[in-house]
Amino acid sequence: MGEWNQSGDIKGGAPLGRRIPASRLRLHRPALIAAAIGLLLSLIAACAVGRWEQRVSRAEFEGVAATELIVLQNGINEYLSRLGALRTLFESANEEITRSEFEVFSGRLFEDHPGILRVSWLPKIYRKERADYEAAAVNDGVVGYQIKAFAAGVFSPAPPSNQYFPVYFSTEPKTSAVYGLDYSTEPTRWNTMERGRDNDSIAAVPAKLYDIKGGTHGVMVSVPVYVKGTSRTTIADRRRNLDGYVVGMFDLAQLMQSIRTATAASSDIAINAYPPDFGRSAGPQYRSVPDYSSAPQTPIEAFASATRWSATLRIGDAEWQMWAVPAAGGRLTARHDRALIVLTAGVIITLCVVVYLVLAGRNSRQVELANQRVLELARIDVLTGLPNRGVFLEQLEAAVGRRASPRGDSFSVLMLDLDRFKNVNDSLGHAAGDALLREVASRLRSAVRDTDMLARLGGDEFAIIQAGCDDQRQGSIDLAARICRSIAEPFLLLGRQVEVGTSIGIAMVPEHGRDLEQLLKKADLALYRSKSAGRNCATVYDQAMSAELEARNTLEGDLRDAIARCQFEVYYQPFFEVQSGDRRGFEALVRWRHPVRGLVPPDQFIPLAEDTGLIVPLGEWVLRRACDDATRWPEGGKVAVNLSPVQFKQAELFEIIQSALRNSGLPPERLELELTESVLLERASENYAFMQKLKSIGVALALDDFGIGYSSLSCLTAFPFDKIKIDKSFIGNLNRLHKSSAIISSVVTLARGLDMSVTAEGVETREQFEMLRTLGVNFAQGYLLGRPAPFAELEGQPQFFRPRQDAA
Repeated sequence: MGEWNQSGDIKGGAPLGRRIPASRLRLHRPALIAAAIGLLLSLIAACAVGRWEQRVSRAEFEGVAATELIVLQNGINEYLSRLGALRTLFESANEEITRSEFEVFSGRLFEDHPGILRVSWLPKIYRKERADYEAAAVNDGVVGYQIKAFAAGVFSPAPPSNQYFPVYFSTEPKTSAVYGLDYSTEPTRWNTMERGRDNDSIAAVPAKLYDIKGGTHGVMVSVPVYVKGTSRTTIADRRRNLDGYVVGMFDLAQLMQSIRTATAASSDIAINAYPPDFGRSAGPQYRSVPDYSSAPQTPIEAFASATRWSATLRIGDAEWQMWAVPAAGGRLTARHDRALIVLTAGVIITLCVVVYLVLAGRNSRQVELANQRVLELARIDVLTGLPNRGVFLEQLEAAVGRRASPRGDSFSVLMLDLDRFKNVNDSLGHAAGDALLREVASRLRSAVRDTDMLARLGGDEFAIIQAGCDDQRQGSIDLAARICRSIAEPFLLLGRQVEVGTSIGIAMVPEHGRDLEQLLKKADLALYRSKSAGRNCATVYDQAMSAELEARNTLEGDLRDAIARCQFEVYYQPFFEVQSGDRRGFEALVRWRHPVRGLVPPDQFIPLAEDTGLIVPLGEWVLRRACDDATRWPEGGKVAVNLSPVQFKQAELFEIIQSALRNSGLPPERLELELTESVLLERASENYAFMQKLKSIGVALALDDFGIGYSSLSCLTAFPFDKIKIDKSFIGNLNRLHKSSAIISSVVTLARGLDMSVTAEGVETREQFEMLRTLGVNFAQGYLLGRPAPFAELEGQPQFFRPRQDAA
């Protein structure tokens, strides 16, 4: 940061004129003395005011400049974290990432993020693999793809080499000349990529795009990607196990300008960003060309003035020098208007100047406090007043460092997540949700000690670092129990009583290790266990949770392979008309035949498929298979297919349904889609319009699992359903609980009023069937009527169902 100094000398004197008579001199002596004193005091006051004005302007200017740097650094880090997400995509996948997956993932990742010119994947390709990769790229639609070098402004085939690092995937159009460019043939870029590889870090270097005439002040950012599951402990390990690079090309000027625009940056300062030196001279000639300038009309000489501020902006492992000066004519430019006023006022306003300096001193202090407040806000969650995620991670890292000392002090990390918070936002609005978060923060403050650290991580997530106790495990459990009880107490929001809960995961030091990332991961695993256990409870991490996570990851990998290898089967369960006993159709149910584990139950892989998004291709396959099979049923009848909430969010779902009907030749009137009410809780207007489109082509809609949700009645009146499917939990209690019979009777009456039919699921006894017929239920399905069976076995199943008394 530049020095700021100001000095001045006051010299005064008056030449002797003609001698004034002694009497007149004696008469005007008090006035002359007063004038001299007044003039001296005025000059001193003017100098003091001038110094103060410059000091206040300097303090305010530095505060604004420091804030701008924080904003820019946070914005840059956000872009780099998204490149890190691409690295995670490659290192976590169990199979190779395809070009379309890369394009979709990177496109969504950098959507509405100006400043990114392109993102590319540069795999490590050995000489013997070169022809295969070039052919594969051509098959993917990259016409004329070949690995090439760039020299003297011309692209040419890359010379033979043991390894290549060409642009294989990219967000650029497939006609771009950048495809196939081998970055290892360009020394500056390759040195940067090697630096990132050896240090296992994000590396950056100023660069210009080869395919943009005139170039641009850009930045190349490379992220090394290593083979999944391999070691990267030493440099030799990292070089051996390198899989490739994720490379992003940024337009630095546009990137920084978009960050400043999005954050309403101050226009009272001018900022220049200069590229890293990298061994070159940093003299005036080099510094005269900045990579970014917020006010290009500002003379370069202004950045060499005393009133300037400088700092460094990190992009990966490179540092850009940031210089800031007050904008010409802005409010941060030092002015001396007050000093001139004081000087011209003379002796009369001397006293006012003193008072003014006292008041101005207070103003200076307020400016300083305001600057401090701005810096504090960067570390505090504005909504709750708690420390934010950044402060929490800093404190946790410091705590881990202290506990690494020979004393071995203990502490705990508690991760908290509110239960049913989304329901509050959906039903009462985000204003109520914000009020709830403030109330929760207040209760959490009262539950922790002064020595504990409480923070809000974001959304409805909170975290606590609990200082050491005599019995750390019991102390953590007691704290979690107090929090659960406190949060479970009702909240009064907007005149309504609201109840939520909290799930808590606990990890302890040193019992569960001292690695920061592992601590957070273990606390999150314990939190996930609490949610799985019914919510509003606390769980201490144990080793079995990591084993479960590994098993889940293994099952996810098997599920991906199963979808690729089509290891699934569609079983069909019949449903019958209750009054006539005629079979009216089948419900399509998916089964996974694992090559090792055998038939995997749906309740084990369907939730996992929905969490990972794999339900989308799986659901489409089931829909198409069910439509194809239904066309071969001899007696016709409907085929019912379940739609997952994840599928329902697809923009192209309607086209997929039409395509399945068109390709199979199945009339739309024979297709019935079953939806759960959770599908309809969001985007009500869009969902209604989508359902009307389905109805317009003749597809029937059924509300599945009726009676176990939160808003079934509102769903019935708001959406155009044709059928209600009563959950099997009501059917199982039909013979034992009078309430179940009353509920079913009410549902039948309601459905008739709304011109809907009713299907009862889970019918297992003839007594249940007879009661359902008496209650007026239209259709029934269950093990009594027929178990799910593959398509090949449907022909031998009965087409009618007759109770014993009817058969007699």
